[in-house]
Amino acid sequence: MKTVAVLTAKPDLEIYRELEAAGEALGVRVLTMDALRMVARDGPPHLWLGGDAPLTDEVSAVLPRVGNWRPESVLAVLGALRQAGVPSVNDVGAIRTGRDHWLTACALAVSGMPHPETTAGAEPETLAVAAAATFGFPCVVKQRRSRQGIGVIRCAGAAELEAVLDSLWRVGDEVVVQRFCPPGGVSRRVLVLDGEVLGVTEHRAAAGEFRSNAARGASVRSLAADEGTCDLAICAARVLGLGFAGVDLIPDGDRWVVVEVNPSPGWRHFAEATGVPVAKRLVGTLARMGSER
Repeated sequence: MKTVAVLTAKPDLEIYRELEAAGEALGVRVLTMDALRMVARDGPPHLWLGGDAPLTDEVSAVLPRVGNWRPESVLAVLGALRQAGVPSVNDVGAIRTGRDHWLTACALAVSGMPHPETTAGAEPETLAVAAAATFGFPCVVKQRRSRQGIGVIRCAGAAELEAVLDSLWRVGDEVVVQRFCPPGGVSRRVLVLDGEVLGVTEHRAAAGEFRSNAARGASVRSLAADEGTCDLAICAARVLGLGFAGVDLIPDGDRWVVVEVNPSPGWRHFAEATGVPVAKRLVGTLARMGSER
């Protein structure tokens, strides 16, 4: 039986039981690896596990799931697996870019893709003045590695922006400031796997909320995958170098722009709305990658 792996810092999450069950249905062993119990080395053998088991010899492909808990430690282990010749759905550099709103914005800007204009800086007053001069108000402050709408704050004017930036500065958070794209409160999530769109969902924010994340109470429904939406999402994933990504689009007047490209997207709400068996598709892709190794 072919063995594929999922690399994570939180192996107890239910999403990994879903992937393991999908593997069983497909005749593929899905091994959930606790990255925090593994050690990367700077020379061969690149991965230290303890004992004598050469794990990299039995794993044919890996799906990295890198969240906000010890991300660089997980990426070090992923790098060791890659050095050992194990193919990955997403590589180290692409994950780092997708996890960082500033690096994502820079990659999208270089490629000419539509996205909210973005500024980054440190000193609150200087950053506030620069953001006001670049795109004005309202604007949105984001922690550079925020997810699920956490650490995302809309500011109506200069005084509010400076106060928010000052508070985040004092606790040491790195931030970006982006132009607010009207009307707000609605977004599309597109899951892209190996250059193909798995489906599209529309998210609408709860009353009084501009963040349209399902984690913040937004409603989620399936949406027909039109050509423009698909092309935008596929291009965004390709620009960042991601084989698997959740691409978030928001309206900006009469067009859609890329606001986030998540290299470790969840899919519970997406699968419930669309009926797409995401876990099976992922395991199938991993098994195919392993066969090509």
